[in-house]
Amino acid sequence: VNISMLLLSCLSFVIVTIFRSVTERHSMEESLLPVSRTCALVMISAYAAYIVFQLGTHRTVLAEEVHEETEGDDEEPSLSLRTSMMLLFFTTVLVACCSEMLVEAIRGVTESAHMSQHFIGIVLLPIIGNACEHAAAVRFAVRDKLGLSIGIAVGSSTQISLFAVPFSVLAGWAMNRPMDLDYGALNTSVMTVSVVVVLSMVVDGQSNWLQGYLLMCAYVV
Repeated sequence: VNISMLLLSCLSFVIVTIFRSVTERHSMEESLLPVSRTCALVMISAYAAYIVFQLGTHRTVLAEEVHEETEGDDEEPSLSLRTSMMLLFFTTVLVACCSEMLVEAIRGVTESAHMSQHFIGIVLLPIIGNACEHAAAVRFAVRDKLGLSIGIAVGSSTQISLFAVPFSVLAGWAMNRPMDLDYGALNTSVMTVSVVVVLSMVVDGQSNWLQGYLLMCAYVV
């Protein structure tokens, strides 16, 4: 399901990118923004349907699959629901403050370390920011629980592409700031091909060391 949703987001990005390439420059803002906002609404609705599918209509089926994957690893909850919600709220506020300070510090780092903002934003920050998710995915993969491993690895990408990105476009629309889904032909092509490569690796439900090495090669390229 996650891969299918990533393909839907790639479809939206490709449509907007192609639409920009065939649109006249003087009418770009008038035509590109409505297309981007329409695609953003569709993507948000797809993510909402995914949440309903995961937590509503097919919650039992998915819970059984997760239980089979995590059988033998069950642990008793040590926090109550109220405590967990409060901890989540304060953690979210703390992360937001840290993110603001990090964004303000990037300019100084790029100037002093002679690194581009694109390298920091595309390579360094995702690796460091998702270190916990990467560790959990590797841990479950080592235990031969590939379903959970793929779900963790691809789930965050699904949230970013189908929720965070279109939400930013809609938030810009609400604040009267032009934001679109055009990330350029290169970035859109790389993302689309990456999703297709991952799909080709996980479509049969099996894996081996060669497929892992090929994924590493694809990341290096």
